[in-house]
Amino acid sequence: MLRNVISILMLIALLPANLFGKAPEMALIPAGEFNIEASNRLIHLDNFYIDKTEVTQQEYKEVMGRANFSFKGANHPAEQISWYKAASYCKKLGKRLPSQEEWEKAAKGQTKTKYFWGKKPDAAYAWYGGDYDLGHHPVGQKKPNSFGLFDTSGNVWEWTSTADAKLSEYSGETLDKRVVMGGAFNVSANLITPNSRMSLYAKSRLFNVGFRCAK
Repeated sequence: MLRNVISILMLIALLPANLFGKAPEMALIPAGEFNIEASNRLIHLDNFYIDKTEVTQQEYKEVMGRANFSFKGANHPAEQISWYKAASYCKKLGKRLPSQEEWEKAAKGQTKTKYFWGKKPDAAYAWYGGDYDLGHHPVGQKKPNSFGLFDTSGNVWEWTSTADAKLSEYSGETLDKRVVMGGAFNVSANLITPNSRMSLYAKSRLFNVGFRCAK
């Protein structure tokens, strides 16, 4: 009996600290039909959970070890992270990256306006329009959406699991690109809507691109 207890305690000691309260809290996004605004396409999404905040530098290092961030801060978003590293982090915690459709639904917060808070930009809800040199900001400082999610608009773009299946003009092969969503601290207000997107090479490591996990 004692030997079993010791074995269990040793196993717990080896597990990532994030599994015991240090990982971002998650919000439940209910199942239902959702209209993809860019394509005006109605789809059904099962319920899923998504992190309430972008993964922070402290959380990332606790799971993945050392990392080279551009703008350092324990509670700032983990950036300079490739799509592969972001996906690996989520997998280590039994999670995954959200799809583009899941991310957009979560970011909208059950609203139909341009921004999740209304029709016009509002700095109370998002970091945007800032100087490149000043960098991003600690997560969770602006007002959340109705699902309790922070920084889905601005601060840093966020990786999704969705591939952007474009072909190379030269080789004709499918490019290894993934979709990022939500805008960043250094973009204009029209690029921080819930459906703001662009595609990046999966190996890209940029100072204004981070991520959050889903499951």
